[in-house]
Amino acid sequence: MTVIPPRIVSRELIFKGWNTVEKVVFETTDAHGERRTTDREVVDHGHAAVVLTIDPDRDVAFLVRQWRSGLMSVGDGPFLLEACAGIIDPGEGAEECARREAEEEVGFRLRELKAHGSVVPSAGTLTERMYLYIAEVSSTDRVGKGGGVEDEGEDIEIVEIPIPELFRMARAGAIEDAKTLILVQSMMLERLERAADASA
Repeated sequence: MTVIPPRIVSRELIFKGWNTVEKVVFETTDAHGERRTTDREVVDHGHAAVVLTIDPDRDVAFLVRQWRSGLMSVGDGPFLLEACAGIIDPGEGAEECARREAEEEVGFRLRELKAHGSVVPSAGTLTERMYLYIAEVSSTDRVGKGGGVEDEGEDIEIVEIPIPELFRMARAGAIEDAKTLILVQSMMLERLERAADASA
């Protein structure tokens, strides 16, 4: 069977602010060859970089807690615990963004970043792609107090969590933020693989 990919018929700008919202009309062809059009509102606020910052000597991770408008708008608790992250600025690379966000939010200047791929958090609505990293730091890498950029309305609490506790939270379903959960689980898998290699 030949699969005919969907195509964009038209797009209309609905709103442009912190996010851009477009009404996009798609044409699809089903398995019987019948064509149909579908309207979708597509939200674009750019791509993002995410970095889970850890101190392996102390076996702790540095996360951030901040209020999130999406949670508040549906009546959930406003604060979310997550790895630091931010939107990639025009002309900026994902790694460069991760380094900038780590300095702004947790106060560390990063040396090496280990890439963990990218994810699309909600492809049915959002255009966003998130680039995931883990970075190791020590006390000598601290260059500021963190907490975000005041001019951007950020009021970020830095939360230091022992890595075994972070793993327990992941197993218990206590990490709600998807990007953070993915990075924590990646770290868990790496530790399991190292332990298996050491015992082989």
